[in-house]
Amino acid sequence: MEKDIQTLISERFSSLTKLERRVAVHLLSHPDALLVDTSEVVAKRAFVSPMTVTRFFRKLGFESAAQARQGARKNLSSQMPNAIGSRFEHFQRQRTHLGPDEDLKGALAAIRHASEYRSTPMWAEIVDLVAHADAVFAAGFQTMRYMASGLVGRLSYIRSNVHELDGVDGVYAPFFSSTASRRTLILVDIFRYGKNGPILAKVAREQGADVVVLCDEHCRWAAEITPFVVTLPSESGFFFRPTMAMHFCLHMLVQDVIDALGEPVRRQLSLLSDAQELFGQFQS
Repeated sequence: MEKDIQTLISERFSSLTKLERRVAVHLLSHPDALLVDTSEVVAKRAFVSPMTVTRFFRKLGFESAAQARQGARKNLSSQMPNAIGSRFEHFQRQRTHLGPDEDLKGALAAIRHASEYRSTPMWAEIVDLVAHADAVFAAGFQTMRYMASGLVGRLSYIRSNVHELDGVDGVYAPFFSSTASRRTLILVDIFRYGKNGPILAKVAREQGADVVVLCDEHCRWAAEITPFVVTLPSESGFFFRPTMAMHFCLHMLVQDVIDALGEPVRRQLSLLSDAQELFGQFQS
């Protein structure tokens, strides 16, 4: 069996130049990047020139990046049943090549990227959609499900008519049965994306709902459906990604919705406070 690219990188890492090692660490941190990104994109992510990427693949024994991509797809296809199990091995290889501060550097860079959205006109529109829609729905897929659940829990404290779509019923009934005239749907997912996300987004748009997608940099389908796409970088060094950028972005969203709503938030919190006192859910 041909060796996968992670194995080749690990075996030949010591022979790479400093710039080529940037490419190596990027691909070890993002095993799926070779499948979805061009050489130019890989170069941009690794902060090197496209020529460096070309030299990197040649050192691994490939004539070109296209040949490396073809080999990666063939390897993925043949090992698909073991894809999840092999992730830990790939993760361990990556960790051996990262410096002690790489986790922090990656997290801070991702958070800075997320914070830049706050000054864009698109972000202001997203805040308005979430604050003033008659009903808000959120769905997270795969490992991102808890993100959507947490977002709904927080938004429910500051405004009414917020619902999580967990897909358990198979048809996302709360969204399609809603009679609200102005609906906002928030989707959270990362590569490899759940197949229901694009379908749900497209149908929601066709029905007149506004759709907001929070995703990683590998997402290619969202921009074809909605103008409200928040693309966050995958942070290197972590087994599950992205993490900090997505958390921070959702916290910013909740805070900005609070600022946009103003006085109604105080009234909503007062109602919830009364309910908490009624059921005595907290220690005195």
